[in-house]
Amino acid sequence: MRALRNFFSGQRPASAPRTENARANPTSSAADATGVFAYPPVDPGIPVRSIDDVLAAQDDLIRRIKLSYGSDRNTFNADLFSLIRRYAEYVHLLPATPDNHFSLPGGLLRMGLEIAFYALQATDGQIFSGRSTISHRRQLEPRWRHATFIAGLCSELHRTLSHVIVIDAKGNEWPAYLGPLNDWLHAQRTSRFFLRWIPHAQETRSLGVFALPQIVAPETLDYLAQGNSVVVPHMMACVSGMPIYREHNILEDLVRRAAALVIDRDLQSSAERYGKPRLGSHLERYLVDA
Repeated sequence: MRALRNFFSGQRPASAPRTENARANPTSSAADATGVFAYPPVDPGIPVRSIDDVLAAQDDLIRRIKLSYGSDRNTFNADLFSLIRRYAEYVHLLPATPDNHFSLPGGLLRMGLEIAFYALQATDGQIFSGRSTISHRRQLEPRWRHATFIAGLCSELHRTLSHVIVIDAKGNEWPAYLGPLNDWLHAQRTSRFFLRWIPHAQETRSLGVFALPQIVAPETLDYLAQGNSVVVPHMMACVSGMPIYREHNILEDLVRRAAALVIDRDLQSSAERYGKPRLGSHLERYLVDA
């Protein structure tokens, strides 16, 4: 009876230990040291890592890109790796989607690299500017391959501006139009960042053009435009998703096919398609997929 009187009067029983609100600390884990999970669960956020560590996780894919590009280390670093590093600085460990393909931390970086890799591979044997002379095509071929890689790498860049809002533990928002996420995180001196996904976000690929200057230096655009007036317009049209008047965009075909392949491979390899594995469950479906 005393316990009932204390309950209705708002007094805590003498034997009950005093606990803190599980949501008081936004960076605390959902489980304590004993492994007991708190309810409601707490968003742990995404830890801030150095760009060297972020790129080290993609080292195998970067080596495959270098091999496909077919150049020495200095040329690769100047042409492609500088782009990869600036892209990693801009997107950091952002996922590409909240609960679909490439939805884990680092998913947007991985997705961009894979699309760029497969699009670059598809340029082998591809004839660009078919009406030009052989000597002119030979001069433009390295620029077409370089532009194809950029278009594939930045093809999903619009997601940072239209699909997600990045905040720190204090609620400050990342101004995605002003600079890379990595620079903002270090300026805020935060160890974790959090995501707010915009519901029913529209597919606005044209917004990627506004983030492109954070990745592609003006010197690169000047190099791509030397001796021609077609490479840069085709690349920009591919990134923005805009058609080219009275002309077929080969870059768009290469990047879209690469994106479809990459997304399909990621969905097929995701264990979440089958739910969480249980002890004693049969493995036939995983073996059949493999």
